Amino acid sequence: MFFFKKNKFHKSYLKLFTIISVTIIVLFSSGFAQTTTQKVYLTLQGSISRALQGNNQLKSSYYGLQKAKWDKYRAWTQFLPTASLSSRYIHIDDRTLRERDFRSYMPPELKDQIPETVFQESYYTAIDVSMPLFNGVLLNGLRIASASKKTAQKMNESTRNNILFQVINSYLAVLKSEDLLQLQKDFTNLAKLNYEKAKRQQLAGRFSENELLFWEIDYQSQQSSLINTESVLRTTKAVLTNLIDMDMFTDFEVESTIPINLLNEAEKFTDLSNNEILEMIKFSDDELIKVNAALTASQSQTTLSKLLYKNTYSSYLPNVNLLYTYAWRENNTLELDDYSPETYIINFSIPLFTSFQNFSTVKSSYYDYRQSEEDHQNQLDNIRFVLSETANKIIDLKTQRKLSKLNVKYSQNNYRIIEQQKERGLISNIDFINTKLTLQNNELTDITNQYDFISAIIELNYLLGILDKIVITD
Repeated sequence: MFFFKKNKFHKSYLKLFTIISVTIIVLFSSGFAQTTTQKVYLTLQGSISRALQGNNQLKSSYYGLQKAKWDKYRAWTQFLPTASLSSRYIHIDDRTLRERDFRSYMPPELKDQIPETVFQESYYTAIDVSMPLFNGVLLNGLRIASASKKTAQKMNESTRNNILFQVINSYLAVLKSEDLLQLQKDFTNLAKLNYEKAKRQQLAGRFSENELLFWEIDYQSQQSSLINTESVLRTTKAVLTNLIDMDMFTDFEVESTIPINLLNEAEKFTDLSNNEILEMIKFSDDELIKVNAALTASQSQTTLSKLLYKNTYSSYLPNVNLLYTYAWRENNTLELDDYSPETYIINFSIPLFTSFQNFSTVKSSYYDYRQSEEDHQNQLDNIRFVLSETANKIIDLKTQRKLSKLNVKYSQNNYRIIEQQKERGLISNIDFINTKLTLQNNELTDITNQYDFISAIIELNYLLGILDKIVITD
């Protein structure tokens, strides 16, 4: 009887434990599933904020700027005095001690009168202070450190603007891909309905097998375009997640429409004449360098290269250093005695002949500087070309947008008419498909023109250094 109760209690306990375990597992799995499938909503401003805080290129540029600041501090410290404490211990063998200690050869009465200067075990302690009085390398090094800091600041600003430009472009690319995808889904669904209707007509004996094959090809073609558009969307999302330092596999969605500030900027350019747009890119070299962060950074790099070149001449200059030593006499104990000689030294040195090492260094640095100058001029010319190309693109797309909107309106009206005629059997399948494809292509072109127009405006603002005016970066 006792065994039966015990066995019954054991089974009840196992049953309760199993229920609790299963409940915990289900709850944990449910919570985990919710965590992994949680969707992130990204606005343009949110994407920019994420990028400015977590982008690796921006972090690297920031650390480079901090390094340049500390390099300048270090250049200043080269002019300050340095002090060091040195102490040494010496032990010599018996034979060497006898050879060095001449007191051992004297009679005792003289030996006691002459202080001992040679010890078998000896200690020596000194404090050494040094300070440069004139050093051409250090003087130029301070100027180089200041120029390096300025260059790092400009590079950091240039990197920031470039990342900002890439994030906005990538965000628009995602929006564009989603709009195209939705349009492609609509046409794919329409092609599917037409194909299913054609199959019913073929079963009823109203369509031939060749006519059914025609609709099937149209449906497969739309599916192929849909798959391609989905691939493009995944790629654009991957680019955006990489820029904003977000895991590539994060499920996220963006705004349903183009941000209002970008649309307002597009409308502003729509109202400008072609000449007004072209006037926006007319700058002198100095003005263009001032507004474009990449050119400013390039000019700073050229200035730094010139300073490095001039610094090589300092190897021909003399060096003057001050040395001061406060020491305690060498004896056979660690204790410091009362005799502490002080030494002042002014060291002057000038190179006379270095086997043309200095000359070759100067020449190498000179051509490095000239290369930097040419690279800067080439970048300036390229920016001018890109500015001109972007302005012309805006002018062209401004006109193309008007045309594409009219084409879409005309194609929609024409499609409705052709669709009604097809229902009455007045036109062929080929005419209907061509009309549908024309509408589809015109709508795709209109969406592409819209986004390309805004992207070109974003690029122009980026090149002119005014991108911050149309987006909030705080």
